[in-house]
Amino acid sequence: MDIRKFFERGTTREKRKKGRESSSGSDENDNHDKTTHVMPRSLHANIGQASHSPAKPVNISVADYSSPSTSQQTYDVNVDPEIIVDDGYHENDLGRYVGLATQLSTEKKRELLQNPWIPPRNYDFENIISEVQKTMAYAVLADEKADVAGKEQLSIGVRFYDESKRKIREEFVGFVELKAQNASAIAEAIDNFLFSSNLPTEDCVGFGFDGCSTMAGKEGGVQAILRKKYPRALYFHCSSHKVNLVVNDANAVPEIRNTVATVKDVITFFRESTTRRNYAPNLPRLCETRWSEKYKSIRKFSQHFPELVKSLETLSVEGNYATRKSAYQLHSAVTKPVFIVALQTIAKYSAVLEPVVNALQAKSIDMISVGEHIKHIKDILRNDREFPDRISNEMLQKARAVAMDLNIEISVPRLAHKQTHRSNPPSDNDNEYWRRSLIIPYIDSLISSLNIRFSQENTPAFALSKLHPLYMTKTSITDLHKNAESFQEFYNLDITGELDLWHNLWVKKALSDDQLRDIEVVDLFNEANIFYPAVRKALIILSTIPCTTATVERSFSTLRRVKTWLRSTMGEERLTGLCLMSVHRNYLKEDSEFIEKTVIDKFSANPRRLLLN
Repeated sequence: MDIRKFFERGTTREKRKKGRESSSGSDENDNHDKTTHVMPRSLHANIGQASHSPAKPVNISVADYSSPSTSQQTYDVNVDPEIIVDDGYHENDLGRYVGLATQLSTEKKRELLQNPWIPPRNYDFENIISEVQKTMAYAVLADEKADVAGKEQLSIGVRFYDESKRKIREEFVGFVELKAQNASAIAEAIDNFLFSSNLPTEDCVGFGFDGCSTMAGKEGGVQAILRKKYPRALYFHCSSHKVNLVVNDANAVPEIRNTVATVKDVITFFRESTTRRNYAPNLPRLCETRWSEKYKSIRKFSQHFPELVKSLETLSVEGNYATRKSAYQLHSAVTKPVFIVALQTIAKYSAVLEPVVNALQAKSIDMISVGEHIKHIKDILRNDREFPDRISNEMLQKARAVAMDLNIEISVPRLAHKQTHRSNPPSDNDNEYWRRSLIIPYIDSLISSLNIRFSQENTPAFALSKLHPLYMTKTSITDLHKNAESFQEFYNLDITGELDLWHNLWVKKALSDDQLRDIEVVDLFNEANIFYPAVRKALIILSTIPCTTATVERSFSTLRRVKTWLRSTMGEERLTGLCLMSVHRNYLKEDSEFIEKTVIDKFSANPRRLLLN
């Protein structure tokens, strides 16, 4: 809410002063007990209802909340409705809320508006911090972004199992301004935040960051520095970042790299001018860091490709000089056979990755679900790699259908005996050329990157996944005990006595693989609630492992809305408080007492007296 209108000075202040002076008149000494106020129109209704005559002063009983004491003092304040000035303050939402408090005097309300309560940095919205303190394990998520003032803001979130709500929660808990962008400064900021929140170091089981060297460095990275103080907290690379890097790794194929760059240029060409937008459908910008938008942009570009080519052809002969020049160059690039075939190939596998990327951003997703999603992608790619003829025929059939609509012929580029700048494989026909030069290298690149970036690391955290019935029922009891050795000592768990019983429980259920695959880790807590306390704690640790940093990434959108160019000098405590109120706005809407009671109590805790004369 923008409450600056309420504090405008100059003409409005002079009107108030003149109103007070004129209301006193020559009888100022006789009416020394009479207090007059200039009120916004939002207060007029409350006062007018209590008034029987426009000229008769109104007695208002005011409760004094300025004292931190629990007792309240009341005062009678006389207000003359005739001097109420309509200064436009009713347009202010905060002014309306305060105006509804009929037990407060005008000056008291003005004081409230001039000193609005801002949640302190350590204010616990939705009891997040208190719930984290109760849980057996928690993980920390962090990522950084520069605000409009050029200050680096570190967004911090926590992931934990809420016993009261019986669900996995990932919550944003605040911003911290970074004094430097090196690993030691970031690690110190995270450590200070956890220390000020009184979160136990022994319960921290994971850190979720992106994969840059500053955060992920094994020697001097943030995760390496923090692990010295939090020995049980392992570093986990964000799965969404890893999928995005897998796609970027495919850009090593020159044809794919050039096609993606051309798609981005075409979208930018149409979006940068309102006149050009009329020639093309609304296309989302192809942004490398917004994962869902990236695949959505490629999908829509492929769907509207014939329309876009015709629009480029039209703009190449119409419009101003800059438009004609750019449109001609882009039209020449997108009508090449290699672009059309590469676009169909990228669109096919983007359609496979898009639902997985969206699923990875869910707060409740766990490592078991992540593994299943990645396995599903690998199975599709391996199947296509085993039958490349079928895939190449499918891609060429789609490419020829699009080319026919645009009067373009899909032909093989000129071959040379020595070629260093593009693919030049030997081939007997068109299908063989495109299969060897484009389709197979692209599929191989995706499979290789997925295997490298989503390899099952030999860590205690991944060993916990074997407690899930989907994997446990396929493992012998001997291998299960051997696997448990890697995490029992690390997490200080004594699970040996319960492991045989837990294994027999799910073997006797004799559930199918589809039924076991539908069981989430949280669903296992009820089964292990009474008789398997050690297994339950191990499962809680497994569910707490951070899969992505999507929660803190989403806070960047709030940061951009709250800290604008007009608010670029906003302090850190105010920024964090307003962002917390924005992110957790559902809590504020559900609990109206927060506005009516908590805010007033926090505000009145400031020991000061307000003059009501």
